[in-house]
Order: sequence, then C-alpha cells, then structure tokens
Amino acid sequence: MTKKKKIEKIYVKKPKVGESYWFWFAGTITFGELYDDAPGLTKHYGEPWYMLIDKKGTKYPVSIFVLRYDKPTYKQDV
Repeated sequence: MTKKKKIEKIYVKKPKVGESYWFWFAGTITFGELYDDAPGLTKHYGEPWYMLIDKKGTKYPVSIFVLRYDKPTYKQDV
C-alpha cells in the first residue's frame, strides 16, 4: 500500500524578508527573522523554502508550511 501524502496548510501566504515568524525546527518552536529564500531547496522539494535567523545568529532552512505569525501551541498545529 502506498502512503497518502498529508495535505498541509499554509499559515503565512506571502512571507516577507525582514519580518519575524515562529517556526518548528527539529521538534522545537523557534522565533526568527526571515532574511532570504532558499532557491536550491525550493527546486529540490517543489515547495517554497526560506532561510531564517534567530537572535543568537543561528540560521535555519524552513519550509513555508512551518512558518507561523503566532506561536504554535502544540505539535498538531504544524
């Protein structure tokens, strides 16, 4: 049997460079500023990917599906 792909919801339709968002990364909720898109990952996965940076200077590649304006309350929100 084949596994059905989960339909994911996009919470941030048009993310903008310089704005800050909540996002999931490696099971952790993190807050960071979007500073660039990731064209290589976008081409590879076929969905928009972006680069975010947190206040410590750590850079994260994230999919559009994990970006949120408000802090997610639980893993099911992703």
